[in-house]
Amino acid sequence: MNFHIKWLLCFVIAAQMAFGQSKMTGRVLDNATQRPLEGATVRQGDLMVTTDGNGRFVLAAQDDHQPITVKYIGYKEVTVLIKGQSELNIALEPNNQSLNEIIVTGYASEKRLQDVPGSAGLLTEKDFKRGNSFSLQPVLNTIPGVQVDQSNLAETRISIRGVGVRASYGNRNLKFYINDIPITEADGFTRIEGIDVATLGRAEVIKGPASSIYGFGTGGVLNFEVQKSAYNEMSLGAEAMVGSYGFNRLSSTFRAGSDKMNIAATYGYQQYDGYRDHNKDMRRFLTTSAQFYPSEKQTVSIFINRTTQFADIPGALTAEQVAEDRKQANATNLKVKAGRYQTWTRIGLSHTYAILPNFKNISSVFMSTYNLNHPLPYAYLRGVYQSYGGRTRLVYDAPFAILPTRFTVGGEFLNGFNRGQQYVNEEGKEGALKSNTDQDNTQYSIFYYSETKLAAKWMLTLGASYNKMRYDGKDYLKPDRTGVKDFDAQVTPRVALSYFMHPNHSIHASMSYGFAPPSSSEVSNADGSINQAIRPEKGVNYELDVKGSFLDKRLSYDLSLYRFNLKDELIPQTVSQGVTIYNNAGRTRRNGAELGLYYSVPLPAAGWLTEIRPFATVNYSDFSFQQYQIQNAENEVTADYSGNDLTGIMRWAGSMGLDVTTQAGIYVYVTYYLYDKLPMNDANTAYNPGYQVMNAKVGYQKSFARRWEANLSIGADNLLNEKYSSSIALNAVSYTSGVTPAYFNPSPERMWYGNLSLKYYFTK
Repeated sequence: MNFHIKWLLCFVIAAQMAFGQSKMTGRVLDNATQRPLEGATVRQGDLMVTTDGNGRFVLAAQDDHQPITVKYIGYKEVTVLIKGQSELNIALEPNNQSLNEIIVTGYASEKRLQDVPGSAGLLTEKDFKRGNSFSLQPVLNTIPGVQVDQSNLAETRISIRGVGVRASYGNRNLKFYINDIPITEADGFTRIEGIDVATLGRAEVIKGPASSIYGFGTGGVLNFEVQKSAYNEMSLGAEAMVGSYGFNRLSSTFRAGSDKMNIAATYGYQQYDGYRDHNKDMRRFLTTSAQFYPSEKQTVSIFINRTTQFADIPGALTAEQVAEDRKQANATNLKVKAGRYQTWTRIGLSHTYAILPNFKNISSVFMSTYNLNHPLPYAYLRGVYQSYGGRTRLVYDAPFAILPTRFTVGGEFLNGFNRGQQYVNEEGKEGALKSNTDQDNTQYSIFYYSETKLAAKWMLTLGASYNKMRYDGKDYLKPDRTGVKDFDAQVTPRVALSYFMHPNHSIHASMSYGFAPPSSSEVSNADGSINQAIRPEKGVNYELDVKGSFLDKRLSYDLSLYRFNLKDELIPQTVSQGVTIYNNAGRTRRNGAELGLYYSVPLPAAGWLTEIRPFATVNYSDFSFQQYQIQNAENEVTADYSGNDLTGIMRWAGSMGLDVTTQAGIYVYVTYYLYDKLPMNDANTAYNPGYQVMNAKVGYQKSFARRWEANLSIGADNLLNEKYSSSIALNAVSYTSGVTPAYFNPSPERMWYGNLSLKYYFTK
């Protein structure tokens, strides 16, 4: 009997030991992008493994009660407690100490920022928190080569290397994505104001043509990611913000992060009386981002955004009006109650599936609607825009013994239907109907991209895309203007050669082509008919990038030298007030240099200071018109601006900043921007003077009562109270004799703001 009891006890003990050493599997991901991290170190006790190319690991767990520690260069270390799970999805967040080590998706391939075969900028969640949480301008303007012009919250104009600066409203010739879902419309136009800046947690910026994989666009690509929940977080937070000029904001956010899901949902309200007269902005917003992990091979993502905005437009002023009272509104805008009342709804669904360990598919479908009521000085516009589309790509890592290659093939489809009416503006109300049109726009692209390892330190990148676009316009009041513009197919190749001279340093040479068709508002003749002669802008970019780090990877650098030649540039010509036509009359050359330096000061682990991070960026732009002629209706040259500097481009721009954080929870962020003068017209006879802006933010973040966290901050934009105009109405025309053109949209003077957020953790 005793023998049997002893045998049974041995069996139970052995079973317990076997169970305690059961196999543990999991993945390590970048929390912002949900992309796998290859080479992460996973340790439990004396056992240590590294993740494979898909971020996966297998670990024989010694003890369910012994924590797992995950490390990856450039990311914060994470410790995970095992609670009976057999599969983990561990998400890491960047620590901003080794910027070039952070994994980016860039050209459809996960790699370190240092290894991207082209010029790219990166903003992490920490960078967004440095700003004021309601404007992209202070955040994006720290990336060399990127410029955001904004005089009020209703209008944001983004340009990359000067591309996009000539847009009178919105953004063109750039491609925008959020959570891998296109938000650029089918005609190449993007309305960015519907995105709540406070919900953004990451941005990757590709500078220069990226048509080989992203379709149309000569300036580059902006990939935004909504903030994700921290690993194992479940919380509910509320945030209140007040500021100068009647600014106030209230929002609440729910977050949940686990091995099976990652959810973040924000709802809020924001109001701004405005720095100038007739400058009010009110909006309500809902943003939801969710990722689900049904298996180790699949990720399903959902994105929902709904924003309603009511914004007054004060209008541009002359230099004399600015000197008299920079806060006044344009008299005409005030009389006709100019404004923009708009609603966005965006919904996207994406699916990532690892078909094989070296073969995966990433696909997304999306739809959006946009409603506009837009009283202007010359008309009252009403519009409804509906869009849908999809994007897919297959990625295959070919295990060739010689010349191993990663292949990517895919496609993107966009369709947009725009119904618009134009009325006489009778002091802010619709008068007689002037125009009633429909426009059905379709564009698609098919792309190929490959990365081939030529030798231990060499990599060849090849890419190309086939692109097609069609506009189908219908005019109900004047049927003779109805027509179709079917653009010729465009093939845009890209080639890059990378040399990894050292694990911490790399050099990349590239040549890329890009194209940008005119938007639907740029294809019309003066009489409203479709301009069949208009062509897409085409450009080729030659670039050399050197990236790396020194001092134990604490000093990161990124240097880019480029020449971008653009032909068939669309030149606007104002025919009459409210009527502008476009012709392919321009050819430009853009020579530029960009440098970014980022340093993380080494500090003792037990010290009071946890971070001291200075940075500096500089951008030089030698941009000029090689050929630029203005023609009249009879195609006669009326002006020649060949050789002039490019309008709206400052030759020098830069930024510098300092981040300081402490063990006690106190943090200080300071940023200083420097901007050169810029020509406001094509003739280079009028200039906007250079200016300097300083922003600062001081805060205190503290956990208390075990489950609560508070964050209190005070900040100031334009701390030095500089009087300047960031947003310029380029090539403004005066219709009154003896009156100078209204170029200037004055930016706010010093603006204070305070922020208080409270968060309750359900599990901590």
